[in-house]
Amino acid sequence: MTPLQQNRLTAAVATGLFVVLAVLLASFSSHQASDTLQRRPSTFFTDRSGARALLLVMQKLLPSAEIWRRPLNLLPLPAAGEPAPTLIVAGPGKALAASEAEHLGRWLDAGGQLILLNSNGWPLRTARAGNEAKEDESEDDDGEMQSETFLSRYAPGLRWSKPGESRSAPGSGASLPAGGITLRQRQSFAGADNAEVIATVGGAPVAVALPVGQGRIVAVADPTMVSNGALRRSDNAVWLVSLAAGWGSGTALFDEYHHGFGEKRSASALARAFLKTPWGWMILQLAGAGLLYIFLYRRRFGRISEPPLPARASPLELVQARGGFLEAAEARRLAAELIVQEGCRSQLKSRRKISESADLSEALAICTPASDSRAAARLGALFAKTQRGERLTDREFIELGSAAGELAKGSAS
Repeated sequence: MTPLQQNRLTAAVATGLFVVLAVLLASFSSHQASDTLQRRPSTFFTDRSGARALLLVMQKLLPSAEIWRRPLNLLPLPAAGEPAPTLIVAGPGKALAASEAEHLGRWLDAGGQLILLNSNGWPLRTARAGNEAKEDESEDDDGEMQSETFLSRYAPGLRWSKPGESRSAPGSGASLPAGGITLRQRQSFAGADNAEVIATVGGAPVAVALPVGQGRIVAVADPTMVSNGALRRSDNAVWLVSLAAGWGSGTALFDEYHHGFGEKRSASALARAFLKTPWGWMILQLAGAGLLYIFLYRRRFGRISEPPLPARASPLELVQARGGFLEAAEARRLAAELIVQEGCRSQLKSRRKISESADLSEALAICTPASDSRAAARLGALFAKTQRGERLTDREFIELGSAAGELAKGSAS
């Protein structure tokens, strides 16, 4: 094969691989995500089922549009005379806790507006015994489901039709702006139970208003009306923006907590929340009492450490150690020389060391005092015996040491 043919073959193979890779990527990208998490009207999702587009539109047109990621029992109540915001809850996947439902009722009574897009009335759940209504409720769904729903408290006869195909049609009603407004929906109310119908599509009611104290609930039959796919093909965004802008402060909150996107709280925030509870106060009191006890009794923490032992220098132990060493080595001559050196050391401080002398007998004669000739003679005789290589008995060694001691004592006096 010539070099030209090899180049052409390489180019053909590379082109074929590129085409196959492009086809595979195109086929994979054309498939819709099958993950059930991507089928919620959440403002975090940008696919057809998400509601990101509505959040962006409201952030452009309203004074404020934010995401709420905490339990609804932490929703601040509007002050007296203060305009309340609008809370938008679209297709919540989590049931509403009893404590949240009670607080939400108080929030509505104070003037808030709830736009609830739901096809089952938002079921309620009760906390288990002993776990009732804590301020920082966990994100799990512990509790028993009730047949009662949140909307059944305010409109018991509200019923939904079966969902069908999504269709766009002109809408009408008191909540719709003037002009031709096209709404896209696939579900409506089958029975409104004498509630005020504020929006219809093709004669079927899709939204009703339920007054609650100074506020109200806007119940929308189809949660998909806020989805990106519906907003792209209709005027749903115009209608929903007008509902939020025409109420209270004109601001909006999107509930994401009941979509499973709870706010991640730091350990310090959780600790502060716990310390506000009765159990937290008890732990604080115990900690304060413990610190007071430590301060008053000067208790200190740490391992017990033994005090350092004082250095000991026992002359008897030193003699025993040296004697044991010399006995084991059978160095009797060396022992005798050491005894003589120790006995004569005090008298020869100004002279050269005895260990440097070749003749220790001569050194012994120099340091022997004339006042104690008997001990000196005995010491000299025994020492001379060791110098001749003779072996001293144990008794003679005792006498050698005694004579050296007497010699040293006499020189000290």
